[in-house]
Amino acid sequence: NQIRRIHRKTFLFHFRNLRWALGRHNTFLCYQVDREDRDSIVPFHMGVLKNQVLLETRLHAELCFLYWLHDYPMLFPSQHLHITWYVSWSPCCDCAEQVAAFLASHANVSLTIYAARLYYFWRTEHQEGLRKLQREGARVRVMSLAEFKHCWENFVYPHDGRPLRPWKRLFNNCHFQAKKLQKILQ
Repeated sequence: NQIRRIHRKTFLFHFRNLRWALGRHNTFLCYQVDREDRDSIVPFHMGVLKNQVLLETRLHAELCFLYWLHDYPMLFPSQHLHITWYVSWSPCCDCAEQVAAFLASHANVSLTIYAARLYYFWRTEHQEGLRKLQREGARVRVMSLAEFKHCWENFVYPHDGRPLRPWKRLFNNCHFQAKKLQKILQ
């Protein structure tokens, strides 16, 4: 259930980097997959996923992505894939575990994760999940204005060429989330 772009109002609600984001029970994942072709990086695919229900099982957006991608690295093991995620929430401990296992078994895949907010960052199991991702080579970062703008320009409709207007406390919340993440990953 991929979509190419996310509606502007949905993006502004779900990606707003509030310290305490109540009522946001869905994760949206904007992704870019690039592949190495000789000595250059070539765009391969981009899109948006969100949590889904499959056969009465709730799948988080990260696992939806792995299901979508699962055959590609094995079909082309000599081709390196560079994956970038822009997520409304950082992965929960269960998703982090599965993504880390995927990375461990696919040396030809690299992953960078930019999160708008950290998911229950005070809980040790979610902290350990983020550390596990890092140990398996994932680069985990907090979204800054540059990443919010990138999402706005590449994954959001309709913005009609209008630039993203930073919301109140965007910069303070970026700094707060980045400090928390830095402390977790040390």
